[in-house]
Amino acid sequence: MTDIMTTNLFHRITGFTLLALLVLAGAGCRKTEFGNIDSPAFIRVFNCLERDVTLDNKDAPQPFLTMLIDPVMDKDGIPGSADITGDFLDTRDSWARPYPDAGNTSIYQKEYPGSAKVRAAPFLNGYDLSSWAQVTSGKRRIMFFARPLNETPFFSLDKNLRRTVLLDTTVDLQFNEVYTMHVLEKNYTTRKTGLYVRNETFVRQSLSDSLVYVNFYNLSSEGFFANSPDTKSSSRSFKITDTTNVFYTLHMIPTTNTFRDIPGFIQQPMGSMIRSHENKVTPYYSFPLFADTSSNKIYPGNTAQTFEFLKPGYTMGTSANPSSSQLPVGYYAGLHIGPYNNGAGGRHSMRVIADIRSGLIVTERSGIYNPRYFATVNTIEYINDRCFVTTIQRKFDPPIY
Repeated sequence: MTDIMTTNLFHRITGFTLLALLVLAGAGCRKTEFGNIDSPAFIRVFNCLERDVTLDNKDAPQPFLTMLIDPVMDKDGIPGSADITGDFLDTRDSWARPYPDAGNTSIYQKEYPGSAKVRAAPFLNGYDLSSWAQVTSGKRRIMFFARPLNETPFFSLDKNLRRTVLLDTTVDLQFNEVYTMHVLEKNYTTRKTGLYVRNETFVRQSLSDSLVYVNFYNLSSEGFFANSPDTKSSSRSFKITDTTNVFYTLHMIPTTNTFRDIPGFIQQPMGSMIRSHENKVTPYYSFPLFADTSSNKIYPGNTAQTFEFLKPGYTMGTSANPSSSQLPVGYYAGLHIGPYNNGAGGRHSMRVIADIRSGLIVTERSGIYNPRYFATVNTIEYINDRCFVTTIQRKFDPPIY
């Protein structure tokens, strides 16, 4: 792992952001100062509730949220202020990138802190935690409110529009710990909502910078597999049983029209995935950063990864087991990450682009190389027929121009 003090933020700044910084510099060098937070903890929050309107839920509050930490309530129980406000929290993106989206100018946020102007977490153990926000540790009251789908800040809304509470809980945030939080549907039948809080451990683990790590969670609501429809949007369902085995395949994509599996990394077992809302970190599995032995160990070219989830007792590619298209609904689903063409990401696969060149591997300009491969730590979360990917990257040398 490269141990440097200079971070890799400069080359991510978009032209728009750079122009904005120059304008501020010319206007008397005004800048935003964030005071130090004593005894911080670090949080990243996702809204995992889908905005699918059906006859069954048309009268329910739409899951467009505001998060308040330690709100101040008036005599009517309506919040008038809060220590921390995460407003306009929309349903999360399929890929949670390893750094804040500096080019996002939308008021709607796909996560907290997102592009909000907050004090970001520092590098810890060499990992870029700029997508986490610093908050004061300790017992914090956290509330989530359903809010109108407009651009009016929460505390400027009429009082009657600030009373729809989806969640009200207390979380004990420990000093210097890293937390990932999800607003989830806990039960498919009752539609009960809950807050899932995971205390991440990757910052305390000794992970090699020559391996790409990934772990898996099935955070679907209780009863989803048994009670949800077998099809979705007139296509094959991606629903899977509550317990599945995971297999992975690594691919090279030399050109847009060619595609090959990497020998030795075809449908290899990678543990299991079990439906649970326990705040327990699951084991990390790994594959080599440079799986293709013929590569130059800098940038081998475009790559992709496929993960297949199968009901226990089934494996792919054997005469004793049918193809994925012949299996009953729930026995199989595939997740393809990275660029794809006719040879990758078939009709039975969910698709997440992640890094546009290499999926779970970060490719960035670094040193004299443009681009260069970097290993990452990743989390794949299956939630009610969809897969979400979170990628964490390490420090690396800034580019030399």
